[in-house]
Amino acid sequence: MSIGPTRPSRIDPPQAEQSNQPGPRSNWSSAFFALLMVAGALLLLMAASGWLGYQSGEKQHASMVTITVDAYLDSQFTLAAEDYLNGNYELSRERLHYILSVNPDHRLATELLIEIEVALAVTMTPTPPPATATPSPTPDMRPAADQFNTVLEMISRKEWQHALDTLDNLRRNHPEYRIVEVDGLIYLCLRNRGIQKILTGELESGIYDFSLAEQFGPLDGETENYRNWARLYLLGNAFWGAYPEQAASYYGQLVAAAPSITDSSGVSAFYRYWASLLQIGEQLAKEEKWCEASDQMITVLGVWNQAYVQPTATWIYEKCLLGTPSATPTFTMTPTLDGSLTPTQGSQTPTPSATPGTPTETPTPGTPTATPTETPTATQVTPSDTPVPTTSTPEESVEP
Repeated sequence: MSIGPTRPSRIDPPQAEQSNQPGPRSNWSSAFFALLMVAGALLLLMAASGWLGYQSGEKQHASMVTITVDAYLDSQFTLAAEDYLNGNYELSRERLHYILSVNPDHRLATELLIEIEVALAVTMTPTPPPATATPSPTPDMRPAADQFNTVLEMISRKEWQHALDTLDNLRRNHPEYRIVEVDGLIYLCLRNRGIQKILTGELESGIYDFSLAEQFGPLDGETENYRNWARLYLLGNAFWGAYPEQAASYYGQLVAAAPSITDSSGVSAFYRYWASLLQIGEQLAKEEKWCEASDQMITVLGVWNQAYVQPTATWIYEKCLLGTPSATPTFTMTPTLDGSLTPTQGSQTPTPSATPGTPTETPTPGTPTATPTETPTATQVTPSDTPVPTTSTPEESVEP
């Protein structure tokens, strides 16, 4: 054991405690990440705000376009009404056709177009004088009572034109004779002559007679029906060949009540309705809208199944279903603006018809001594697959 100075033991210096606080690099990364999150959120918010603003702008633009179009159509209708009042019927009709091509549901334009068509037809086809009329008829100088009785006899024979001529002579030579009774008979003759003309295809002239009859008293319900039928037919004619959708709409309304109504061409409302449906189907096929055209052709054959239409309908159906039709047929119908439609297959162009109901009552605004009473018979025939044209005449019997 030695005695001497002792060596101090080696004691390691205490290690510094590790800190849990992030270093400068870690703080910078967190801040950058947070900044990216904020920037992304701002970008998403700006994108959402921009999309909402775009949608709002589109809606506002569409609304402004609609308002602008409606305002322009209203201005065109105002000009059309002014042209009509000034007698410029052709220009007015062109404006109305444009309005209806943009907005087919424009009610005021539709109503004004009916009035213009009637006015043009009456102007172009005035009522011809009766065959027995002479340039200078001899005045009937018989007593008023004799002329009045003659009128009653003519009415019993349904000689409406001769009765009106006699009543006109009676009114001019004896203006104070039985005023109320004479007015009632004039009303009766004008009403029945108008119905007779509409049933024989003189639609415009018949409507004109109804307008004259209204000067002596209001029209009854049956007469209003005849006038509405004539107007629907004329309105359908206004769109015939050029706008088949609108034509089919008006003819279709008429077919539901009076399918046999015709104009001077002799083509029935039912046939024009069916032909307009066919034209729609063929236009869809020409636009290569095969499935829509196929559905339309099914509707056409359902309304009236004609053999010469079936090859076209079959070809369109194959084109819709398979895309490989067996052959390319010639379209079946070519409408013309003179009131006829010429099929390219088949040798006949049948015109189905039916007899619309005839008046069930004869109102007289006055109280004549002998009140004529009509006893009509109404027949309604529904067109079949092979309709047969018929001739309809109002069956009226008048008892003086």
